[in-house]
Parts: sequence; C-alpha cells; structure tokens
Amino acid sequence: MFKIMDRYIMKQNAAGMFTWVGAVTIVMLVQTLFELADFFVNKRIPLLIVLQILLLYVPAHMVMTFPISNLLAAQLTLGRLCRESELVAIEAGGVSLKRFLFPFLLLAVFVSIGSYALHDFVVPETNHRAQTLIREYVYREGPPRIEQNVFFRDADNRYFYVNELDNESWEMRNVIVYELKRRRDYPDVILASTAQWVDEHWVLKEGVTHRYNEQGQLVQEIEFTEMTIDMREELKDFFARQRTPEEMGTRELSRQIDILRQAGAGTENYETAYHLKVAIPFSALVFVLFGLPLGIQRTRDTRALGVIVTVILAFVYYMMLSVFRSLGRGGIMEPWLAAWMPDFIFAFMGLFLFLTVDRK
Repeated sequence: MFKIMDRYIMKQNAAGMFTWVGAVTIVMLVQTLFELADFFVNKRIPLLIVLQILLLYVPAHMVMTFPISNLLAAQLTLGRLCRESELVAIEAGGVSLKRFLFPFLLLAVFVSIGSYALHDFVVPETNHRAQTLIREYVYREGPPRIEQNVFFRDADNRYFYVNELDNESWEMRNVIVYELKRRRDYPDVILASTAQWVDEHWVLKEGVTHRYNEQGQLVQEIEFTEMTIDMREELKDFFARQRTPEEMGTRELSRQIDILRQAGAGTENYETAYHLKVAIPFSALVFVLFGLPLGIQRTRDTRALGVIVTVILAFVYYMMLSVFRSLGRGGIMEPWLAAWMPDFIFAFMGLFLFLTVDRK
C-alpha cells in the first residue's frame, strides 16, 4: 500500500504536470501556427481546415512536452516542499532522500508508458490525417505531392517505396514495388532505378524482378528496361495513402523495415524512427532521474533553480537527440544506439546523482 507521503507527492506532481503540458504544448505550437497562417493567407486554405490541421498536430507536440512538463512540475513541487520545510520534516521522520524521490520516479514511469502509447497508437494516425489534408489542399495544384523515403499502398495490395525524388522533373529514383499475391507467403519484389507517373500508370525503368518460392528462396530474377504498372484507383486516393516514418506506429515500421531488407535497400531512416518511438517517451523517466537530485536544497526555495535545470536539461537533450538522430539516419551510427544514446547518457549521469543524493 502507498504511504500517505507517496500519494500526496504524486497527486501534487500529477496536477502540476497536466497544467504544464497544456502551457508548454501551446508554446511549441506557435511555430506550427505560423506555418498554417501562411496556408490560410497565401494558399487560401479554409480556416476550418487550418484549425483541423492544427488540432491534429497537438498529440505529436504533447509527446515532446510530457518529459519537460513532468520534470517542471516535479521541480516546483519539490521547491514548495523545501520552502515550507516539509522536506526537513520528512527527513526527521527517518525517510531517506532516495525514498523521498521514489513517488516522483514512479509517476515518471507512468508518464513514460502513457507517452509511449500516445506516440505509437495516436500520433501516427493524427500525423497522417494532417499530412493528407495538407497534400489535398496545399498541393492540389500541379503534380501530386510525392515525398521521398515514404511507403504507400494501392488497391491491389502493392506497396510502393520511393527513396529519392527530383522535385523539378518529378522523377522517382531507387523505387521498390512489393507485390503481395494471394495464397503466397512471399511476394514479388520489383526494383527499379527510376520511375514516373504517366497518366494512370507507373513507368519503371532499368530494373529487376525477384520471385521467391514457398520457402522464401530466390528462384527467378528477371531484368527489364521498362515496365508499366496499371493503377485502378484515382490519383488522389493513391497518394493519400503515402506514409512517412512519422505517420507509422512501431508495428507498421517493423513491417516496412522487413520489406526494405528483403529488397536489399537501406533501412537506417526507418530503424532510427522505430527506436525513437520508444526512446522519446521514456525520456520522461530520464529527465526526473537526472533533474531532481540537482534541485534538492533542504532549506531553500528552489523554484527558480528547478525552472533553470528543466530548461537547460531539455535544451541539451533535444540538441543531442537531433545530432544522434542524424547520425543514425545517415548510417554513421547504429540506428538503435543513435536513438537511445541521449537517454543512456542522461540515465547514467542521473543514476550517479541519485545514488549519491543522501550525501548532500
């Protein structure tokens, strides 16, 4: 059973965290709001559509604000306990500082789990709906908006992957078509150097088709100079299905990584995104483990110190995350290590601070 102290601290911390989640999310939405304002003024996008896109981006921003908001709330709760000498009374009752910090860490675990669920199940779908609206309303004039490093699926259960795109000629390079046929465990994989959309067809050039038997062994390799794939559906419906890694959950990312590996294509971008789906939410625990021991002052008001520690920690963490993410995507570092490296660094330092906190 939780002690009264644990329930009290977790209640105070949780109440403050949700308040800060709203405030920090609004601040982070400012940049998105500027971009959407340009859509409304210059692209003549209806205001209701702009507001819908803005609301769809809220869950993605909330995932990024959970670690900051939780640590900020914990620091302010800790500051109040120090200011009102409650921490001194708790220690006088025989409670160690490690035991005192336990409810903060436990709440951080719950926040990390909830953030992961939001990041894996909700954010991919809301990001996809927002991007679909942007593709439909912002890029409705001219050629369809095709992004590089995306997967999209047609009505015949074929997956199309585009690695590079020439934005001027709309020529797609390093294209993979993964064709799943009924009553077959292994698909046909078509690799093409270039491709273009012509009327209602995909025209693939300079490629090869790989066919596999029921045991997954390559049994046939057919080279071609040009191949045409007919599309049965509307152009708008087809391109609405394209998904970037930010529009996929871990399960779908894992499936697409397997597809790329079978085709011999690079998977660094998708693998990095896969591991970030878990690493970013669990930074909430790392933030608390590292930040709270720095903010403990038994007899002082630590509100200012708590805010300073939170801001600096968040800045350094997200700067490191950006650098290591680029290293993972570029294949310079193993994707899983690049995604988790900021968490590892801060967790190691935080664990050291936590183990020595009673000596303060």
